[in-house]
Amino acid sequence: MKNIKISWEDFEKQIKIISRKIKSSKIKFDGIYGIPRGGLVMAVMLCHQLNLKLLKKPTKNCLVVDEISDTGKTLSRVKNKKIACVYSTPWTRVVPDFYCRTKISKQQWIIFPWERI
Repeated sequence: MKNIKISWEDFEKQIKIISRKIKSSKIKFDGIYGIPRGGLVMAVMLCHQLNLKLLKKPTKNCLVVDEISDTGKTLSRVKNKKIACVYSTPWTRVVPDFYCRTKISKQQWIIFPWERI
């Protein structure tokens, strides 16, 4: 397994890219819901970028975020919502509406800045 460590600086750049994609979509969201645990950091950062509130639970017109859609198992429980992730994969069951990176191998393990190696 090959570890790919993401720095805070790189993560912040990816949040800005995703934020621009969301803004250019012209979709109006009433808030952002972050999937615990990995999506919470991203949700907070996007709330600041998009001037939206952080939600305790999903609402009808919210944006759902998680750091990665790897298998898609977690995000497959989300129905009829727009989804944003930093990473997606070619084999995921759920392709996010907004993402900026693709994990290309199942032999890679993405380590985000808030995680321990």
